Amino acid sequence: MFWALVSIGVGLMVLGLAVRLWPIPEARLAGRPGPDAAGWHAMEGGAKLVIPGAPGDAEARLKKVALDDLRTVSPREGTYVTRSVIWQFPDVTRVWRDGAGALHIHAHLVIGRGDFGVNRKRLERWIAEAGLAGAAGTS
Repeated sequence: MFWALVSIGVGLMVLGLAVRLWPIPEARLAGRPGPDAAGWHAMEGGAKLVIPGAPGDAEARLKKVALDDLRTVSPREGTYVTRSVIWQFPDVTRVWRDGAGALHIHAHLVIGRGDFGVNRKRLERWIAEAGLAGAAGTS
């Protein structure tokens, strides 16, 4: 029984380390996927919000909110990686403007298929904390 528990513990540690060291594909860090229509969009493994006419300082506000989250880092401008509390699964959030000036915010998982709505909830929280809820059509 003792060795079975030790084996399970070692297995969980190896799994945790593998998740923490899992490479994030370049396409996830730099991608700018559609849809481009205004509003919220449910996507496999994440969510996207498009805000036409967002304030000019929206990116700076979102950056401050994102980096105030202790589990979030920014490997490059407009890209944020947030890790889950226990297993450290990475989720990537991209923020950019299109040619028409609309603000795009896309949050998605890296490992797996379903995020249980975590990315949309985080976006909703960031939007509210950045004072952009009105511009996003949410209150």
